Amino acid sequence: MTPGARLLSVVEIIDSVFKNKIDNNYVIANNIKRWMRNNRYAGSKDKREIINAVYGILKRYYILDFIQKKNIFLDNYALEITIIYYIFHICKKDDLINSFDDGPYAIKLNKEIKQFIDKIDNFQISEEEYIKNSLPLWLYNKIHESFNINTKKVCQSMFDESHFDIRVKKGISRKNIINKFKNYNIKSDITPISPIGVRINKRLSVSHLKEFKEGLFEVQDEGSQLVSLMSGVKENETVIDLCAGAGGKSLAISDLLENVKIIATDININRLDKIRERALRSKVKNKIILEQNYKNLNFKADRIICDVPCSGSGAWRRRPEEKLNLTNNQFENLLEIQKEILNYGADLVKIGGEIVYITCSILDNENKDQINYFLKNNSNFEIVDLEDSWDSITMSHERFGKEAYCQLIPFIHKCDGFFLARLVRNK
Repeated sequence: MTPGARLLSVVEIIDSVFKNKIDNNYVIANNIKRWMRNNRYAGSKDKREIINAVYGILKRYYILDFIQKKNIFLDNYALEITIIYYIFHICKKDDLINSFDDGPYAIKLNKEIKQFIDKIDNFQISEEEYIKNSLPLWLYNKIHESFNINTKKVCQSMFDESHFDIRVKKGISRKNIINKFKNYNIKSDITPISPIGVRINKRLSVSHLKEFKEGLFEVQDEGSQLVSLMSGVKENETVIDLCAGAGGKSLAISDLLENVKIIATDININRLDKIRERALRSKVKNKIILEQNYKNLNFKADRIICDVPCSGSGAWRRRPEEKLNLTNNQFENLLEIQKEILNYGADLVKIGGEIVYITCSILDNENKDQINYFLKNNSNFEIVDLEDSWDSITMSHERFGKEAYCQLIPFIHKCDGFFLARLVRNK
């Protein structure tokens, strides 16, 4: 593909993202897949450059939109914010201009487009920090409340590309998987912290690989691997996974332990179907029981995993549309849902058992504030200090802090941001 054809493709995908919402939410993956089906001739390098540009634009949506509103000139919003992104992050003005009229599959350069490019090239950004960091003010304030002097580092890390990690099945050598990947010309290495992960050097499809079909590995971010390892599940326990989603953590736990019974449930029944398929491939289906109606759970379990709905702020590098979809009202509603799930989990855990509270968030409101609120109102629970667990599992010097809980932060741990706290019921 020519540079002009790639630029046109980026504009088309961005336009599709904004025009094709699902349940009033932006969705990136569906629109990229649709584009790929219609452009099978595109090479792997072209696809990678186009996809990176699409994600780069949506990660920086708020600042691009701010600049666009200061310089409304064309009758094509997707083209305008794409031009702004390219000028500030991809190439010089002349290189961008040369991408127009670049063959039959390129945008035609006209006077208006040329004038818009000139305006953007001369535009100076001297705005508030929340705009520079491409966030709505209310959300920037939440991050600042959580990180104070590290706010800038946290915000800037959200523009980084997320890593592509896999979890290797128990009993399979990571070096063996790395060597097998070499046969496919795939470069990889062991994950920096997780003892069961492999990090692939670039994002690619692995579902066609023989080793994947045989269940030798599962796609799972290193952060998700770590909270699975630190969930504290022991042999012969009965575990309820209240918000199982696609089952990543249930699958990891069932693979790590020989004798464990996991009841996985979720309000989204479609997600449970994915667990069934993945459990079959990973050969752990006998350890996981799917329960479609969580209200049928009327017994006490050893461990309740509450991987609660959250802002997803720890994974905005991977799913930037979740930042765009989140409103202040929705965030406040999520906080109430998290409290409800924690309280529900408390009713299901037996004396001596534990609640494992997990989010893929880096915000205190969803994490330590929720734990402190719960402990204040539930004197029969106390928090478990995870320091020894972290040290024995990871042997890593990248400690998550001095608190009893675990907080993974992308700019420190180089994985998705996760929070985990374990609460033991003592009476």
